[in-house]
Amino acid sequence: MAFTPVERMQIKNAIERVLHVPGNYNGGALEMAMVFDCNLPKEPICQMGKDIAALLKSHSEIFRNVRVNGIRWETDEGLVKEVTSLPHLQMGRYFEVYECTVHRKRLELLTEQLKKFYARSKIIILFTDENYCIEDAALYKESMHPFLYRKLILVRCCQDRGNTEEWKLEVHSGTELLKWQ
Repeated sequence: MAFTPVERMQIKNAIERVLHVPGNYNGGALEMAMVFDCNLPKEPICQMGKDIAALLKSHSEIFRNVRVNGIRWETDEGLVKEVTSLPHLQMGRYFEVYECTVHRKRLELLTEQLKKFYARSKIIILFTDENYCIEDAALYKESMHPFLYRKLILVRCCQDRGNTEEWKLEVHSGTELLKWQ
């Protein structure tokens, strides 16, 4: 499953919006976080990781030496964190230990962790399916402010209803996510 031209453009536009938020990126080494929801099967998420790495590297010079904080979102309490690089993602090596474990998760608990530990990241991309919920809207809004909503890009992946082999992507910015609650 490779990104369609429309999906590539949506992701590029979302990245541009994040990079041009006043006070966010101002040159130098870039640090970013990528969150991979373990609800997604290994093969599609591995391909999406390769595609996003290729897209970022082709985007501009600022992604040449980017430090990627890779996060596997297994359960509400289980986040597996490791530092990686775009070439590591592009070759698929990051996903060698990836296992699909389906759990319903709480988005507000993830955003709280992202706010606490990944505040230095200029961009945070979350790849997830539709199997999450928000039980505590106040905690969710608190964790999205004052800056996470400007940095977060949510790529929601779901299987195409007519073709179970194909995956459809929806790209949402953090400002859109705040309107959901």
